[in-house]
Amino acid sequence: MNLNFKFFFFLLFPFLVISNSNSQPVQFNDDKLNLTDLGKKIENSVSFNTTLYNYKRIRDTTGQKIRVKAISLIINGKTLDPEEMNTRGQSSLYYKRKSYSFSLKSEALFRHGERTESLKKFYAISLSMDKNYSRNRLAFEMMEAAQLFHLFYSFCELRINGQSEGIYMVIERPEDWAIKKKDSPLIIRRGYNNTIKNIKTNNNIERGKAKKYKGYFGQIYRSLNKYEGEKLYRTLSNWLDMDVYMKWLAFNFFVRNSDYTDEVYFFIDPGTSKFSIIPWDYDDLFAVAPHEGNIESRKFIGDKLFFSIEDRLDKKIVADPYLYKIYLIQLKELMDQLSNDVLKRVFENTYAELYPYYLDNDIISKSRYDLYKDANLKDLKSDLLSVYENLIIYRSFYLKYLESKNN
Repeated sequence: MNLNFKFFFFLLFPFLVISNSNSQPVQFNDDKLNLTDLGKKIENSVSFNTTLYNYKRIRDTTGQKIRVKAISLIINGKTLDPEEMNTRGQSSLYYKRKSYSFSLKSEALFRHGERTESLKKFYAISLSMDKNYSRNRLAFEMMEAAQLFHLFYSFCELRINGQSEGIYMVIERPEDWAIKKKDSPLIIRRGYNNTIKNIKTNNNIERGKAKKYKGYFGQIYRSLNKYEGEKLYRTLSNWLDMDVYMKWLAFNFFVRNSDYTDEVYFFIDPGTSKFSIIPWDYDDLFAVAPHEGNIESRKFIGDKLFFSIEDRLDKKIVADPYLYKIYLIQLKELMDQLSNDVLKRVFENTYAELYPYYLDNDIISKSRYDLYKDANLKDLKSDLLSVYENLIIYRSFYLKYLESKNN
């Protein structure tokens, strides 16, 4: 099988050997991937009490955000006063196990391995659509290695009225990281059709500057019809860190992220006075096709190493030879950063951190309310082994392909 034929095979039939719950796990030598108990404990616990009426509303309300009235709140053994608590999300609001947004009067301390973080505002994500509760965790550490992701995250158990609600993930809010830690003047969440889904500004920013930075976002898309090639790349680079953006696109291609067009934040980096990005929401990974426009995307993309063209900017990067060449450079850098050793570490860390939660039947039994039901250690291990094998195979293939294009 020559390289070009293999290439089309890989594009048309991605992740064919990933197992499902009925398949046999892929066999590995011990020196390749070691999924075992590393002695980790449940690191974080978030517990609150509320009235039975309010709890019933939380469980039974679907598709709408509601305010949570907590009688008491304890995080990692410390009693705290909530300022505001709400259910949050979009599709996850249709599940019994809701995700939450917390705003506290004082900081809560969270742990993730050797790292600790004090947060007054944070999300507790239910992972109700995250297969084996592993996808976001895998993506976040891989993106950390590629210097694409900087938010704090860690698994936790959530308890309401003394009863376990299952596995959750505590994650730092993107706007808090950008505005408070990076001192960004403005952050935008992109929507479909290059719209602004929502926008937040630093309280210290002048109104005129906020308008100017918001205008940068529009300039990105207006430039697409004006320029081509190197001129377009240089123009776009005035408004957006194109290398970071392209590496993010390359990562989404590598992990076959089926939903990412509106799952990204653009924030003004005060060091460069242009947009950089914060990736978001990684529960739809290792997919055969993107959620939207699969047939159109496949015809347009052809043999390009790209996954989705729902956004005009992404479509232009595929279509413009100069931009696509820069994109391939970022894909190569990503493949170098995500070495086999790094991928091995990520998968072993993910299994080890989930392991104590899976051992607790009160916690893991709550998976019956989620999209992927009946979570268990056997399926978790089988799934991680299969996904890991595919990523190693794909990484090797892409590196060979990129090398052949350079020769």
